[in-house]
Amino acid sequence: MNNKVKQELERIEIPKELHMRAKLGVKKAKSEQPKRKFKKTVAIPLVASLFLIFSVGVGAATIPSFNNLLSIVNPKIALILQPIEISSEDDGIKMEVVAAMNDGEMAVIYVTMQDLTGNRIDETLDIYDYSLTKGHMFNSQIVDYDETTNTATLRVQANGGESLNNKKINFHISSFLSHKHKFEEVKVNANLMEAKNNIPKTIPLDMNNISGGGGEVFGELKEQGTVQVLKPDETDLYLPEIEFMHISNLGFINNRLHIQTKWQGDDIDSHGYFYFIDTSGNKIHASNIYFGVDKLGNTNYGNEYIEYIFDVDNLDINKLKLMGDFVSNGNHTIGNWNTTFKIQSINKEKSMDFNRDFGSWMAKRITVSPLGVTLYGNGEFNNSSEIVVSAKMNDGSVQTFDSMTSFSENEKVIAKFLSSLPLDISKIESINIDGIEIDF
Repeated sequence: MNNKVKQELERIEIPKELHMRAKLGVKKAKSEQPKRKFKKTVAIPLVASLFLIFSVGVGAATIPSFNNLLSIVNPKIALILQPIEISSEDDGIKMEVVAAMNDGEMAVIYVTMQDLTGNRIDETLDIYDYSLTKGHMFNSQIVDYDETTNTATLRVQANGGESLNNKKINFHISSFLSHKHKFEEVKVNANLMEAKNNIPKTIPLDMNNISGGGGEVFGELKEQGTVQVLKPDETDLYLPEIEFMHISNLGFINNRLHIQTKWQGDDIDSHGYFYFIDTSGNKIHASNIYFGVDKLGNTNYGNEYIEYIFDVDNLDINKLKLMGDFVSNGNHTIGNWNTTFKIQSINKEKSMDFNRDFGSWMAKRITVSPLGVTLYGNGEFNNSSEIVVSAKMNDGSVQTFDSMTSFSENEKVIAKFLSSLPLDISKIESINIDGIEIDF
């Protein structure tokens, strides 16, 4: 089973952008805002086969679409999913909810999209405008594409598990993207030393009137209230083959490198991110701010411009390579795919008090379910922090957690740590969180 899961993981590209996939995402950026009609927060993607824990009857194996799911994910995992098999068709495209599950915090559903009449679906499929009743923190990830049948299989995740338990919920897709193009490791030919020796023109930006942002210094900039950003459209630096955006200014403000980008007004969801690569091959990501500019050249609410900010105080920029990874829009298909079904919740769960100060937030409680470990607390989650979690089993083996989703709102924090295999709650001896062992 481990080899099968590993193979599935290797087939899936795990994006570097966490929380929101914006036009130029930053790893673990908290509140980047893409141009989407729905207001949801996208969290870190789950691993491929997602250890889904539901006991179903023997009859499930006779269901055609459920059988097909067995060939995509690990059969031992898929057999314990709750089969749904409810479909909706519009304009020759069929959407089917094949299987689903949820625990006290998270719901996951497997969905297929099939083009019955054309080739509007491919391996780059990304559902764009969608909703799940009473869910939040949405994330979707394609896990398989069958070229012979024009069918893509996706895994959709949403937090809010308790409110979904054994209730009728609605899953609805209004549009999706496909036929996107990737531009990876694009070299940015900018003279950073020349920029460092020049004083750039700047304009004020009200951090309370922006459409989004993220990264390590975003919180600091937010607290300042008003910050200086580069004056727009002082530069026209285009990157090879990138037609949907260009660098509109570049300079240093308060010893930080600012790279301002301007995006086409008709852009739907082209995205990517800038990064430095050091001599060891490590990536150094930036913080970012989204804003618009009015006819008078003053900043206002919008996302026409994105300013990327690198803290380079302790870096030798002469030894760094400035690069970018980007994805173009592709096709945008609009329709109406609508389904209603019930999800039954996993009952196996353990919870106890757990007090730990993580700096920007304080954990108060820990819950363990077959899906993973969840921390609940108060404060503001620091997206740049790395929290190491593992489970020691009764047989001495250790199960690691290699993916995480996090959510911060109204001073409440939820952080869920996920593993590529299900947790057998009855066989857990202890949970280790950043070196603190919790006896179960």
